[in-house]
Parts: sequence; C-alpha cells; structure tokens
Amino acid sequence: MSKYRVAALNPMKIKSTKKFLFLFFILIFSLGTILSQESLEWIGSYSSKELENSQITSEKEKKIYYYWQIQSLKRAISPRYIRVLDISEYGKNGSFLAKGVLFTYQGIKNNEVEICGNFSSWRCVPMQRNRYGIYYKIVKSGLEDRNENKISKLSYKFRIDGIFDYDSNNPHREEDGKGSFYSIYQIEREDFEKNITYRIIDREIDDDIDFKTVEFRIYSPNSNTIAIVGDFNQWNPEHDYLVKSDDGIFRLRKRLKPGDYLYYYIIDGKPSLDIFNHETRYREETEELCSYISVPSRKLYDTIAKE
Repeated sequence: MSKYRVAALNPMKIKSTKKFLFLFFILIFSLGTILSQESLEWIGSYSSKELENSQITSEKEKKIYYYWQIQSLKRAISPRYIRVLDISEYGKNGSFLAKGVLFTYQGIKNNEVEICGNFSSWRCVPMQRNRYGIYYKIVKSGLEDRNENKISKLSYKFRIDGIFDYDSNNPHREEDGKGSFYSIYQIEREDFEKNITYRIIDREIDDDIDFKTVEFRIYSPNSNTIAIVGDFNQWNPEHDYLVKSDDGIFRLRKRLKPGDYLYYYIIDGKPSLDIFNHETRYREETEELCSYISVPSRKLYDTIAKE
C-alpha cells in the first residue's frame, strides 16, 4: 500500500468553493463600481452630476446636504440655493439646518478670498477654505436691505488677495460702471421655515434707540384674518392685524420698548397661542395662558449679539 493516501473529493466542499469564488468575484465587481470615476467624486466629496445639475424643484428642495460635503468640494461651482445639515448652526439658531445660497471660488494658490455684495452692505466677508483649495460661503436667504426690503437679487464680487473680480463660474453679470462686472444671482424661490415665531430686528441705523422693531410671524396658509392682542395694544383685537403673504405667512412689525410682554393671536375669530414660541406665562387678570416675549435693551442686546 502506498504511503500516500489520495483524499476523496467531497462534493459539498466543491460547492462551497464555487460559492466562495462567486461571492469573491461579485465583491471585486462591486468594488470596481464603487471606485469608478463618478463614485470617487462622491467619496470625500460630492456627486458632481447631482449637485452641478440641480435646479430648484420640488424634489431638489427636499435634498439636504451634509456640511462635510461642502467642506470636501473639489472644484468651484456656480451659485445655487441649498439646504445643509450643520451641527454648528444649532447653537446659533436652534436648528441643525442651514439654508441659503452657496458661493464658491477655486483658489488653491490664493491666501485669502472674500465675498462682497448687497447682502452684506458691500462689506467683504471672509470665505472658508477647504483642503482642496476651494473657498466657500453660504449666504443666508431672507435678508433685507437698509430699507427693510427683501433681497432676492444678489449682486456680488470676490476679493482675491485684495483684488476684486467677478465670479467666472456664474454667467449672469452686470456692468459695474468701472470696466468690470457684478455677478448676479436671482433667488427664484426660497425654502422657508413653517415653524416660525416672532423675531427682534436689530438694525445698524435706527431712528429711535429706545425702541426695538419686533416682527410677529405665524405660518397659517388656510386662515383668512389674524390679529394680535397683548400688553402693547390694550388687548384690543381691532388694533393690529397681520398681513398675509403669498407664502402663507402672516406678518406684523411693531416698535416696542424694552420690557416683558404677553400676547396671543386671534385666528379667524378664535384665540391661539404663538405655536412655536415655547415661552408662555399666565395673565393674572384673566387667568389665561399667553405667549411671552422679552424685548431686551440695546445695551443688553448688543452684548448678547457679540457673544
């Protein structure tokens, strides 16, 4: 008998080997697909086709990008309105979602790039630089000029290492009267918050520093009339009616002295709290729950703003 023994072939082992090889080749094929050129632009970056060809449509409005995607842009793109999930926004606005117009500049050889426009009273604002040399800045929408008119047409220039230039990635521009151009971006449709409440407007130029401008806002597209009653109008529903906009938001601006105020809305004849103002207090005279607002003095407000 031979000292070597021939091992018998096990049919089950053969099937297992074939199955392993099949899965191995599937894995290799999948890996090749993942590492294709288009996918490489997504890993650590963004989907070029998706972002560069995006338009403001009902589907694209729902798309939310991550902040790391913006930080990982590999080339400058034309400006566009986007929604970005940014953890740092929560400390500023109580929301993780940042919405606005994304501006970018490809300046891998530049030390400093700023953006200057009508949205910043033509003051130049530094842009952030990512690891690929792309400078970027998200300019929030819903901004107003000094006359409190909403800015929907954004005019801007870049200041690159001290030299002004228009955005070469944006074909829309106007002559600036000095032999060059302003780049132009028109916000066609804004994505706005529906869970809004009042806001205190602090302007650089104010006629009376003893008063603050407070804008009361409530999203109620199916309502016809909304009035506000409070400490500031003797609780009279005939004094202050909010004006309805096409976006379904009712608004009213009032000049209030610093102090504490109680209020609520009268929506189509029925009383209602300011839904998204979580501050409430009881009104002792009537023992009813009201929404609460504290209007800070200018000195205190400026301190809070600086912090």
